[in-house]
Amino acid sequence: MINSLHSHATDAASTTTETAVRDAAETNKSLARWLKNEKILLLILIALTVITWLPRLKGPIDLRWDGGVYYILGTALAEGKGYKLLNEPGEIEAVQYPPLLPAIIAGYQLVLGTDDPTTVGQWLRFSAFIIFIVYICVTYRFFKNHLSSRYAFLATLLCLFSLHVYFLSDLLFPEIPFSLVTVLFVLCHRKEDKSRVYSVLTYLFAVASFALRTVGMAAFAAWVLESLVRSRFKQAALRAVLVLIPILCWQFYIASVESSYAYNHPAYAYQRAPYMFYNVTYARNISLRDPFTPEKGVTSPAKIVRRVVRNATYIPLNIAEALSTSRGYWESWWRLLLGEATIIQFIISWSIFLILYVFGFFVLGGLALQLLRRQRIVPLYGSIYLAALCLTPFPQQYLRYLMPVVPFLVLSLIVFLSAARDASHRFLPSQWTNFGTYFTVATLSIALLAEILCFITNYTQYHERIAYLDRQHQPVEYRLFFYNKSYQAFDASVSYVRQQAKPDDVVAAGLPHWVYLRTGLKTVMPPFEKDAVTAQQLLDSVPVSYLIICQDVIGSERYTLPVVRQFTDQWRQIYSTPEGDCAVYQRANRQRVADQ
Repeated sequence: MINSLHSHATDAASTTTETAVRDAAETNKSLARWLKNEKILLLILIALTVITWLPRLKGPIDLRWDGGVYYILGTALAEGKGYKLLNEPGEIEAVQYPPLLPAIIAGYQLVLGTDDPTTVGQWLRFSAFIIFIVYICVTYRFFKNHLSSRYAFLATLLCLFSLHVYFLSDLLFPEIPFSLVTVLFVLCHRKEDKSRVYSVLTYLFAVASFALRTVGMAAFAAWVLESLVRSRFKQAALRAVLVLIPILCWQFYIASVESSYAYNHPAYAYQRAPYMFYNVTYARNISLRDPFTPEKGVTSPAKIVRRVVRNATYIPLNIAEALSTSRGYWESWWRLLLGEATIIQFIISWSIFLILYVFGFFVLGGLALQLLRRQRIVPLYGSIYLAALCLTPFPQQYLRYLMPVVPFLVLSLIVFLSAARDASHRFLPSQWTNFGTYFTVATLSIALLAEILCFITNYTQYHERIAYLDRQHQPVEYRLFFYNKSYQAFDASVSYVRQQAKPDDVVAAGLPHWVYLRTGLKTVMPPFEKDAVTAQQLLDSVPVSYLIICQDVIGSERYTLPVVRQFTDQWRQIYSTPEGDCAVYQRANRQRVADQ
């Protein structure tokens, strides 16, 4: 009897186990089919994009930093004043940024019938949301041309959760549209031999990239060079002629501005100084050894070579940070786990540095592998873009500058890891044949996990509330990334100046375009002059009525604090934030200076 019961129990258990195994196998097959279904994967990506945008759909797009410049240029175009910086005394012609993004902004203002940053900015934010969805879909399509559905999905997730991808999408910057048109440029180039339509589209997307950012010339160079590498010399010559058209048009415009009477007789003494990076060309600005510290002097051919070599050493590290997260986040997480002891911090810092550096070389290796496989356009474009990056004196900006090429860098990473996986299958002992697969999955998973942790951190800790009165004195409240206490103090100072200033007063501040959009007052950057006497004379030439002194990203307080400390009879402090990290100074003898 007992044996019979035991037999029945064993049979039942066996049946249950077989059913469970069969169900698990069916589940795995079902999941595998899902992961191969492009429509489902694309819907998941779109859903994730919408979810990441829901907390930041409210309020106008972020107009800090360069965003304010683009908006002001768009306003000038909409008002029929030309391509001008309206915040500047004399409303000078702009020569730094190509005009496509300002032209789009002008279109919004004309359609909406207003230049109010709050109203137009809200529509620009919603448009940025739509563009971002398109960007993610196009990026997935790009990866599908090179990778399996699963790897394409994972690669797109790495783009979606990359810090500077979603951060820059929140700003009125051209980076996301620029990246979108360059990915479209590569997609259309792939089909150029099949149809002339794709040839035309390839050219138009290359032109659009140049009209968004000057570094779009990298697409032109890659397009021409690709023909030369394939020994299609007539095609290369035709392409060279075509790419010269927009380049020469833009250079002709710049030359006409720089030779004009207004340019050579500026409204104030330092308006076109090389360190005034918003008011001069990139060429003039980077002719300085350090545009933020102009007293170091101008550069030379030998110094440019040293700059390129030095910057090239940063590239692998910055690439790794762009595809995972920055060293600061990595180090903070490991310190939470291991402690704050000095020796532990030293070990953590150097370990992360070395790991990220190797990670960056994986990406560079992927670019090289694509060239060896004659998959030319991505590595040519990526290499030229990185080379152009090395010419700039702004290594602290590299994570921003790398954002537009993140899709190409992710592809290169996966190409290298896949090649390493295949090599492990061929050359390693049988018990190690799966090592390459595990290493590939682990590397990509760790990078994605780091991005997601950074994403959660930024949304919970650094997506901060901003509140102020707009031009119509209506309260505006929304959230911005990295709107820390320094920016809050600066905005409080701007609000105070707005209450005190007269319509013809001029303000000097580290974020002049943001001040202009908030107050409507002419606003300039302070002079970057170490000598306080010279700096005071330059401020007199404007003349500046209010000086806002805060710690900003360009460190302008290094040059303004000595002025107010030395010329106490010229400047009086009229406002300070409770923490004392931001102050407003008013000229004590405004009428006398204005009459000079």
